[in-house]
Amino acid sequence: MTAQCVQTITSFPYQESFETSNGGWTTANNSSTWQWGTPAKAVINQAGDGTRCWVVGGLSAGSNYGSGEQSWLQSPCFDFSNIQYPLLTMKLFWETEQQWDGASFQYSLDEGLNWTTLGVANERQDCFNKNWFNTPGINGLNGMAGTNGSTHGWTGNNLANNGSCRGGSGSKNWVRVSKTIPDLGGKPSVIFRFIFGAGTTCNNYDGFAVDSINISAAPPNEAAFTFTCSADRTIQFTNTSAHCPTSFRWEFDDPLSSGNNTSGLANPTHTYAYPGNYTVTLTVEGPGNLFSTTTRDILIVDVNVAQVNPAACETNTGGSLVATVKGAGSTPVNFSWNTNPLQNSPVATNLGTGIYTVIVTGQDICTAMDSGVVSLDSTCRELIFPTGFTPNGDGLNDQFGPQGSVAAAKSYKLNIYNRWGQLVFSSRNPLEKWNGSPAGKKGETSMFTWLCEYILPGQSKSVKKGTVLLIR
Repeated sequence: MTAQCVQTITSFPYQESFETSNGGWTTANNSSTWQWGTPAKAVINQAGDGTRCWVVGGLSAGSNYGSGEQSWLQSPCFDFSNIQYPLLTMKLFWETEQQWDGASFQYSLDEGLNWTTLGVANERQDCFNKNWFNTPGINGLNGMAGTNGSTHGWTGNNLANNGSCRGGSGSKNWVRVSKTIPDLGGKPSVIFRFIFGAGTTCNNYDGFAVDSINISAAPPNEAAFTFTCSADRTIQFTNTSAHCPTSFRWEFDDPLSSGNNTSGLANPTHTYAYPGNYTVTLTVEGPGNLFSTTTRDILIVDVNVAQVNPAACETNTGGSLVATVKGAGSTPVNFSWNTNPLQNSPVATNLGTGIYTVIVTGQDICTAMDSGVVSLDSTCRELIFPTGFTPNGDGLNDQFGPQGSVAAAKSYKLNIYNRWGQLVFSSRNPLEKWNGSPAGKKGETSMFTWLCEYILPGQSKSVKKGTVLLIR
């Protein structure tokens, strides 16, 4: 049978709900039981949307498809000249004997002279392709398989096996079915049809129903990605593109990476040879829609921390570190040192001995970090004790204690005795000093004896003793 394209649809999206008419879809062939209207059957008792749809097996309760029926429901003609990636969606309901009875979907490019079954059973499901054909072979479709000899389609019912009548695999409800059809993009004359075939027994099922057919251009892909940086200039890229593309092409802008400048993985990892500014390109394609490309600049930097000044041995303060960034060029970068309080300049100052870390961040900059050590001033390696002090509150020489490499002293112990040998002060903290209390009356001058033990880096234990004059 041929089908002249009397009516050709050129405006898209095409949306047919069959509410006001049969939509120009027609039925024919051997004792067709296709009917358009409001279903009132035991299982198929309502339309997919609204009140009307197409059903094979009649609309009324108790009506069934015919024994040995082979029929079809055929669409108007479609002109896809201006659609490169058509997307077909529709609602289907099937309640037939499993494997023996069922429906399929075909297309013709020559006004019905030849028909080809569209797709195969159990195709990969993604953003656009869902619920297409649930079986690779329906016996009742033999003789209607088309040019590719396919009997794939939808079959099954909502019942258990009953004698020789096979149950299971029914849709149970209306199911939204969708498929991209890029092979038909640009074709000027396309006709679709549902074909239905049945065996000669076990035909008392509700049949197969069609509603809400839509054809539009599949939304193009929207390429996008994020990235996470790790050590040694290694970056983990994560694809975040819409609409679930199936093909990926990454270009890392790193020709010195020993042949690893591209990748076809969805989420690749790349290690850059040197710091610098790189333009990463991602191109995505599929499933059956327009490709998309995006680019993003990523700045790979190295940071190195070096000591500028050591900490003073008398106070354990005054040390400083400088962070030098490579690869940033003129791009602004942010510094964050783990000092207390936080410092945000390239040079961290007023530091005591210890290890300090800086983190370098910025817009589209791969975060980098490095650590440096503040050492103690090596030019001062002794503790010195004054011979007198004046605790009169004038802020000058008010306390007695060691001077010199005070912060470096370990295993420290200082005892001070009066002239009767009584202990008046004791400390194990080299930064703690004696304020002269208790030590006689105001205006009196007293002599005290002190004994101190300590260990300085690289030296053996030292024991020192002496006298100090307290002047009031």
